[in-house]
Amino acid sequence: MKHLKTTALCGSLLAAISGSAFAQGQFDGVELKMLAIGDTSVTRLAPIVDEFEALTGASVQIDMFPYPGLIDKIVIEASSNDPSYQLMWVDSPWVGVLGESGALLDLTDLVLRDAEEIHLDDIIPIQLQENTWQGRLLAFPASGMIWHQNYRKDLYENAEEAAAFEAQYGYPLAPAQTWDHYIDIAEFFTRSAGETLAGEVLEKDFYGNAQAYSRVAGAITHDFFPIMRSYGGQYWDPATGLCAMDGPEAVAAAEVMKRLIPSNPPDYLGLMWDIRTGYMERGEVAQSSYWSVRTVRLTNPDEAVLPTIGEAGYAASPTGDGNPQPTMTGALSFGINSKASEIEQQAAWEFIKWGTSRDMMRRFAEEGSGVSQFHVSILSDPELQARYPYYQVLLDAQENAQRRIFHPFYADVEEVFGVELNKYMAGETDSAQEALTSACTKINTRLAVFPEDLRLRWINDEPAAIFQ
Repeated sequence: MKHLKTTALCGSLLAAISGSAFAQGQFDGVELKMLAIGDTSVTRLAPIVDEFEALTGASVQIDMFPYPGLIDKIVIEASSNDPSYQLMWVDSPWVGVLGESGALLDLTDLVLRDAEEIHLDDIIPIQLQENTWQGRLLAFPASGMIWHQNYRKDLYENAEEAAAFEAQYGYPLAPAQTWDHYIDIAEFFTRSAGETLAGEVLEKDFYGNAQAYSRVAGAITHDFFPIMRSYGGQYWDPATGLCAMDGPEAVAAAEVMKRLIPSNPPDYLGLMWDIRTGYMERGEVAQSSYWSVRTVRLTNPDEAVLPTIGEAGYAASPTGDGNPQPTMTGALSFGINSKASEIEQQAAWEFIKWGTSRDMMRRFAEEGSGVSQFHVSILSDPELQARYPYYQVLLDAQENAQRRIFHPFYADVEEVFGVELNKYMAGETDSAQEALTSACTKINTRLAVFPEDLRLRWINDEPAAIFQ
């Protein structure tokens, strides 16, 4: 019934807006509120929402909350017949639970209708697929991500450091292609205060790597899953729909993270995403693999110290044996509350088109603030690539990409694996296998009560209807 109701509302919405362009002042008096976090796709847009009001008459208030617990707020909002929030910031792994609950408006017909206006054929397809559930497009990308490695290019290219590394490890210093090489580099660059780095005596400790190990909101799982996938691991057993995240690829990934601990800051067990990326932004670490949504800060001296003291480099994620594996992608997106009124839904869609438009994304890039881009024409622009070298990495990596986990039980997976992996890293569990088997057993206990055909539907990545 929820799906039928959403479809009916979308039909009314299509009928209510004639043509793809809105008239100035069309939404005078409409008030929109967005439930969001302080992601760059939001922080870049929030200061200029008055421009949208000047164009349309609709006011937009963006409220930013911490990431932990935000999905619960969204589900609660979508269950209210008189919701406070009409616009939702959506992390792509949430589309399973939000799709099953009917929380978000299906944008498929709107996107197809306005395909030319939104330059649909210029958007990297995987970024759209990231926002689908059972073929329905539930949110629209505002920031497209990949998992990749960031490193101190100035240190890698320092002749003294490069010579010392090759003498010690027997191969040239370069962005790692395997996780064994990545661990070597992390070990090599880990230095104590008083030691020398690139000819300078360090005033404080310098770290070879920074990863997220916190169990809060499953931060550690956000690092673990891309590494697992870089070994070829998968989330679910395709025959049963049950947890498969305790196989040899998953064990190898957990052991990589364990081996990186000596090269991490001493507060590693509490490192969330932004705390971890802060080490790279301040120039206090040699390398760190994470999502490109934070990479945009590394070229902006208003947000990072690094561009004033050195230079960042960017490369695809290492893999288990150095051979290519599908990149893990993600999308941070905007969706519309299915319980919002029809006029609010109309205004919300116009806001999404305005705030995620190719013109707006190019504007952010040209102004130097940057967003992790998802338009091919922007990522392939030679002038912008020269300014943002990571654009080429973002573009190339998504030619062979797979989406993030999108299961309705994602929140359970995030929590359970976050706890078990964190315990293993802290030495509370003897082996990676024990930690992962324990996590999978807990997830499977919850999934086993559902019929197999439902479990298999939940893991099926049906292509978005917009591609048909």
